[in-house]
Amino acid sequence: MQISCLPAFKLNLFSMKYMLLSVLFLFLFFIPEMKAQSQKGELKGLLLDEATKGALPYATVAVYTAADTVMVTYRMSDEKGSFRVPGLPLDQQLRVVITMMGFKVYRKEFKLTPEQASLDLGVINMEQSSNLLNEVLIVAEIPPVLVRNDTLEFNASSFKTLPTALVEDLLRKLPGVTVDQEGNIMVNGKSVQKILVDGKEFFGSDPKIATRNLPANVIDKVQVMNDPEALRRDPDMPYMEIPQVINLTFKKGIKKGLFGKVYGGAGTKERYEVGGIVNMFRDTSQVSIIGFSNNLNRAGFDFADIRRIGGFARSGFNSIGMNTNGGISVNGISFGGMGQGIQQSSGGGANFNTVTKRGTKINLQYFFGDSREDLNQVVNSEQFLKSDTLNSRRNRQQISRSESHRIGGKIEWKLGPLTTLSINPSVQFSYQNANQNVYTNTFRNNGNRLNESTNEENISGEGMGFGNILSFERNFEKKGRRLSLFSRMNQYALLQDQINEAENIFYQPDPTATLLDQLRDTDQNDFEVYNTLSYTEPLNKAVSATFTLNSEYFNNDNVLATYLADPETGEYDTIVPGLSNGLDRSGWRNYLTSGLRWKIKDVTLQPGLRFTALNINNRFQIIPDIKQNYFYVFPNLNVDWKQFNLSYNVNLQEPMATQLQPVVDNTNPLFISYGNPSLKPTVANTLSMNYRKFDNKKSINYNANVYGTVRNNFITRARTIDENGVQTSRPVNTDGNWMLNGSGGLMKDFKYDKNKFSIGANMLVSYDRSLVLLNGSQSFSQSWSFRPRMEGRVNLDDKLELSQSFDVSHRRSTYENNAFNDLSISTRTSRSEIVVRMPKRIVWEATFDYWYNSNVAPGLQNSYGRLNAGVIFLFMKDDRAQLKLSVYDLLDQNISANRLIRENLIEDYQTEMLTRHGMLTFTYNIRNFGGKVGGRQNSLFRF
Repeated sequence: MQISCLPAFKLNLFSMKYMLLSVLFLFLFFIPEMKAQSQKGELKGLLLDEATKGALPYATVAVYTAADTVMVTYRMSDEKGSFRVPGLPLDQQLRVVITMMGFKVYRKEFKLTPEQASLDLGVINMEQSSNLLNEVLIVAEIPPVLVRNDTLEFNASSFKTLPTALVEDLLRKLPGVTVDQEGNIMVNGKSVQKILVDGKEFFGSDPKIATRNLPANVIDKVQVMNDPEALRRDPDMPYMEIPQVINLTFKKGIKKGLFGKVYGGAGTKERYEVGGIVNMFRDTSQVSIIGFSNNLNRAGFDFADIRRIGGFARSGFNSIGMNTNGGISVNGISFGGMGQGIQQSSGGGANFNTVTKRGTKINLQYFFGDSREDLNQVVNSEQFLKSDTLNSRRNRQQISRSESHRIGGKIEWKLGPLTTLSINPSVQFSYQNANQNVYTNTFRNNGNRLNESTNEENISGEGMGFGNILSFERNFEKKGRRLSLFSRMNQYALLQDQINEAENIFYQPDPTATLLDQLRDTDQNDFEVYNTLSYTEPLNKAVSATFTLNSEYFNNDNVLATYLADPETGEYDTIVPGLSNGLDRSGWRNYLTSGLRWKIKDVTLQPGLRFTALNINNRFQIIPDIKQNYFYVFPNLNVDWKQFNLSYNVNLQEPMATQLQPVVDNTNPLFISYGNPSLKPTVANTLSMNYRKFDNKKSINYNANVYGTVRNNFITRARTIDENGVQTSRPVNTDGNWMLNGSGGLMKDFKYDKNKFSIGANMLVSYDRSLVLLNGSQSFSQSWSFRPRMEGRVNLDDKLELSQSFDVSHRRSTYENNAFNDLSISTRTSRSEIVVRMPKRIVWEATFDYWYNSNVAPGLQNSYGRLNAGVIFLFMKDDRAQLKLSVYDLLDQNISANRLIRENLIEDYQTEMLTRHGMLTFTYNIRNFGGKVGGRQNSLFRF
């Protein structure tokens, strides 16, 4: 029996056993550690200024072993000057060293015993001094944390990390500092948006460039301060919203270097992977080179690396695509793993970044991506009608190839201490080709066949785009006065040919056959210029006036030409007038927003009015021109109170050119689409509320979000289904559509010496009310979705890591009349992971992912589990070299599946994936680029 045929409850049982083993490991290690923790001692006291008798907050209290001055632990005094240092060893001579800028060093040796495990030093009067700390401290006693005016300084050598650790790993060790799965940094609940190296920007302004590339062992000091530029732009910024700047100081002699990694691997069934990142820096100049190729259905590098090292964070984003399997596409360039099925992906490029002596920042970049996809997919669609059910089964086979090239750059000038100007141009070329064969069968619920179709399709196209972003910012001597200009220009041209050869049989009332052999040629040219001018004028300390002018010009030229094949020559030379047309749409969007901003203690109110004018001219080849002129006045409101934000605004979205084009799309004879030149813009009233809080003392993150929108003139597809199951659709404007989404969650961290634990939970809830139009009947559908999730992770001294997550989703759709049946689906997913770093230089890892979908269509699999495992051998100095033996999909499931509700139907997708295979991969890290070995590098947890 094949494992892939195991029923769902057996896979569930496997997952539960795996989880129980994880829990057993947890208690075996956790309970002894807690017991040992309870047998340790503590030190406490109160710090006062001898001269003023005032409390001394944020002084560093460090405890060392008296014999060899090895630091045991440390704490900082609170706002009242008191301190408590728990977890101290008993029966050992210790030394406490208390330091604070401007005060003399306090030292005292002591010893704790089981009989006297707590020592209260009482009131300690600190004597003021003008000496610097390094004049009175030996090297081993340099305090781990210092407060210098408004700067928090950490001594990197006081925080031990693995030999392969990066700056990100060092930051995770610092008190009050958290780093999430994407590498975003928070210091005492405030975000870090910039990292400097020796006071200068490193690889641009993205902090993750430094944190995920620089080895931790080259860092001497970590300094944290408020961002002065952000405060200059907005002096009334709420305290928790003030972004932080981290400055890393290098150890002496380190001003240039090379870091990165290269890897290559081969496996069974002709699987392979190869890639590398090399980064060279000297002072303020950096060069990055990246390249990869694999046929493993995954990206060569994660999105964070592409964004930072690839240079897209500096040259800008036009589009970003990501899927649940880790695939990435940026600005139309695939970096692997996108799409579905079995893929081969390759890509590469280079990035150059420098800062001139006059402070001008220059960035240049070239990147390309190439992918080939082999897709074998089954789609089952059940459409529920009042007295009938249509079941459609589509078998789709496709081979596609795409290639993209992009050249970009950025120049930023500092025209003065308060003025900045930047331009960001880019050019992109793309090519694509796809061949697919789709076989479709449609039945009624009584088993009667309605139709069958074989549709062979070939699509080839090429596109070229050019864009530029200009940004100007001027701050004035008067605090709060600010002028900014933002301008974006994009031009994109696409030429695409689509050939369809379809054979169709319709069985009602009598069997008839049709043939389709046509070429659909698309010539599309889009041009857009978007400008925003914003000015803020402070009227007094509490009130400022704001003005924003948005002006946008656009031109969309869309020409469709459909040709039939000559029966004798096979050439596509006979144009079909009814399937051909041209649309040239141009117009202006102008917005003027004015308002006031009140600052009342911790509350900031910003009400305003938005005046909107839309002037659009639609010129068609076969029908008269249609002019659309609209004028609206909408209110808006923004409220900030500590960590709470509320905003209300109104947005407009005019129809796309393809929705207006009055040409029938018959490329799939079973699903025919029409355009509607009479469509009006959609008006969306949106209200959002957000709350987030970080409790530094309790190490808890809270967050809650609510988002709702009411959409008038929403574009809905009106559909009809004839007696043969052929569907036609046409976009129309409808009112009464609205949606409401909410989410909330918390994450709690526990730290016990070298052991770390996290547990978290969140809930996603959504409600959508939308109109369903089918065969002249209409009914509002009400769709509810609930998605609770729980997750936890254990890290025991970096030797054992366990993680577990559970995700349950339930969706139900009901309808206001009995024209359609109510629908519901449920899914469950879980992920279990274990990493063992024992014995030395050996890393064991395994992950088990499980999916379950309720009530899938007959013949499709409702559950599957994917078990991956590997062992890594580390060698060479500082574990720079790694040899990994891994096995993908030990259970040999070979598929992915998902289920969704749309309008009045349920669709099941089952896609053939990679079969079970083994891989042997060698990785060499240049200057320990690799960080902690084993497990997911982009974890959902912050260790």
